[in-house]
Amino acid sequence: MRILLDSCSYNCQNVGDLSMLTVAVSRLRELWPAASIEVITHAPALVARHCGDVKGVPVRGRRLWLDDQLLGPLRKLLPRAVGHRLDRAQDRLRFTWPRLFARSLLLKQTVTRRPADDALRFLNAVEGADLVVVNGAGILTDAFKENALGILSTLDLAQRREKPTALFGQGLGPIEDAELWARAAAVLPRVNQICIRESRTGPVLLSALGVDHSRVVVTGDDAIEMAFPADTRDRGVSAPAIGINVRVAPYAKVEQSMLALLGRTFKEAAETYHARMLAIPIAHHGGRMDVETLQHLLAGDDGGAGLETPRQVIDRIGQCRVMITGSYHGAVFALAQGIPVVALARSEYYVDKMAGVADQFGLGCEIVRLDEDDLHGRLRAAIDRAWASAEHVREPLLAAAADQVRRGRNAYSQLRNFVAAPRGALGSDPVVQHRQGESHLIHQ
Repeated sequence: MRILLDSCSYNCQNVGDLSMLTVAVSRLRELWPAASIEVITHAPALVARHCGDVKGVPVRGRRLWLDDQLLGPLRKLLPRAVGHRLDRAQDRLRFTWPRLFARSLLLKQTVTRRPADDALRFLNAVEGADLVVVNGAGILTDAFKENALGILSTLDLAQRREKPTALFGQGLGPIEDAELWARAAAVLPRVNQICIRESRTGPVLLSALGVDHSRVVVTGDDAIEMAFPADTRDRGVSAPAIGINVRVAPYAKVEQSMLALLGRTFKEAAETYHARMLAIPIAHHGGRMDVETLQHLLAGDDGGAGLETPRQVIDRIGQCRVMITGSYHGAVFALAQGIPVVALARSEYYVDKMAGVADQFGLGCEIVRLDEDDLHGRLRAAIDRAWASAEHVREPLLAAAADQVRRGRNAYSQLRNFVAAPRGALGSDPVVQHRQGESHLIHQ
């Protein structure tokens, strides 16, 4: 049994996405203890550190495969109409006859000295897989178009090679970009099973893309399992701390200029409740990201610089009575431990994400939009409500978390229903593939 897992978050610098990957590998291992699991990633050592015995497949290989032009720089010299026809022909070759395309890369390697090994490793991983899984993330959206197109291309290649495909823990949309919409509409309806985080917008979007509702399962976020406490005693309720995360990024539309007002409001609330403010970084892209924002926001604080693993972050959140967060997984990690959340959002991308997780848990998560009037008053009132509700919401939140863990595990168990028997690798002889009780001779 060989499983190829697209990790979506390729540098392993977001502890939320890393926790989802860790849970996904663990659940797949429970289903197939002896399986060989390969993970598409930029950081194979970090993946192995968190997930154990897995092999890395370089995401650079997919980019080489997708970006390669048969004529190289000469493509730019062709008339536009001729160039478009050539592009379509290349795509047919790329997806329909990947082995032939691989040979063209090898030929180019001897001439241009441009290494093709990573592309061949990627193609071999897809061809040799008995199951291709896309691990959870909020990547299939306009904000991350290039990554989304790459993921859809992996699924397309696998489907053309008659591999079963599945998506887990997905946060979908918004998708308004015409190219991304067309690609998603061509690929997603052919996925065997799509498991999504929330029921507000995901099912509607998938239906519009042509996905049959029977293939869609709402499970919640896979990372809930890692955060759900084995000991559910009232740790957070009596904790005199407020967790703080603010995401400054183009896709969040939160700017540094907003931090002064946010910082004053947080400090005022902390003084009212005699509470510590704990920095909770989720994303460490570039080695800093959330850490630098929190250092600026909480003057004199290290910004949580030492919190680099999901377990460290989850345990820090467990010390809090209330979590204030601009990061989606900051909300997930808190709610899964029975801790109420004040969710900060400005972009529609984050409004959708936060509204989705709030809906999944039913209560205990209030969204404060950062683009509306009287931010100080609205935010302060939301913090007060969260603080006052901590005892009341804890048990319902834990029950909602337990239900989502159960649904997620049930969805993974369905993989057995459509997984094929082991097949050969790229360039192998014809092999017999078994699927759902039938045998088909596959000529490579």
